[in-house]
Amino acid sequence: MLIFFVFRIVLGYNINVIVMKNKRIIILIVSLLLMIIPFFLNIFTIFKLISLIIGIILFDVYFIIGKKMNLFWIIYLPILLLVFTYSLDYMKTYILDVSPIYILENKINNKVSIYNSLFYRIYKCEDKYIFDNEYKMNFACDTKAIDNLDINTLLAVPNTTYKKYKHDFIKVTGKISKIVGKSKLEMQSYIQESKDINGYVKFNEGSKLIIYLNEEELQSYKIYDYITVVGLLDNFNKKDEELTLINPKVEKNDLYNNFTLEVIESKNCEHDLKEYTDKFYTLCLDNVYVNYEVDKYELAYVLKDGKITMADLIKDASVKNENNYHLYELEKFNILSCQNDKNILMNKDLEGDYSLCEE
Repeated sequence: MLIFFVFRIVLGYNINVIVMKNKRIIILIVSLLLMIIPFFLNIFTIFKLISLIIGIILFDVYFIIGKKMNLFWIIYLPILLLVFTYSLDYMKTYILDVSPIYILENKINNKVSIYNSLFYRIYKCEDKYIFDNEYKMNFACDTKAIDNLDINTLLAVPNTTYKKYKHDFIKVTGKISKIVGKSKLEMQSYIQESKDINGYVKFNEGSKLIIYLNEEELQSYKIYDYITVVGLLDNFNKKDEELTLINPKVEKNDLYNNFTLEVIESKNCEHDLKEYTDKFYTLCLDNVYVNYEVDKYELAYVLKDGKITMADLIKDASVKNENNYHLYELEKFNILSCQNDKNILMNKDLEGDYSLCEE
């Protein structure tokens, strides 16, 4: 009887040991599979991250089972595994240009996604990955891949807008309402009437969008200019109703590249030259307007502003030369260009009088 009792105890112990060993082996195999498989899946899914985290937990459990608890198994080993797999995931994505694991996706559309990690961000532009270490880079994809928002829509209810687009990249088009220093501009919603010229609009006081650009980008813009910017909607100052756009990228547009000219002829032409703007005079013309797709400007304004140059005006004109003077024949008026940097905008019906250059 005693021998039978001892045999039963020993056999039971061995069975428990065998079962325990099998459990640990199963846990080890499952944990390794859960940690390894995500590195071979080139698709973005949150389940890769979940699989990796569960694998790390099970791998830690494998070492804890049957052993005395200590800080290494409970705290240090998981941290080491997290650091190792995070570094491996970064290098794998950076070198092989494949989908990361330790990341949260902000999908803007089918062409653009932003992957946010702890120390870096990845712009996915079509099928290309662009790394942004420490979140320093401005928007890196093609701005035309994002749908546009009008500033009037964006600022209609700024609090609601912020809740909808908080920490998302958005593209905004509007007019510059204010330029502060060498790096800051403001945009506000506005009302534009058909009679308004030179880009003028009436800005609505109150809510505004703040954008920080570098000095080189900002110096080419002025108040009332249209601008399109892609950036991250980062902050909302509820008190002042100010939205802030960071990591901006200005979209190049051709709003001010194409234009037509409109001439207002003088009703009483006295053949007297009138000073128009620097180095430009008019003869039997009251004014010349430049019609862009979006705005109407006085020619004098855009010449002074630099939106249009003499070269832009005469690029399609036919030319007659005499005594080093040039008569450029445009569709609606002519330009007599003199040697002394004097340019005369003339009524189309007038003959080219080169003696005007001497006046």
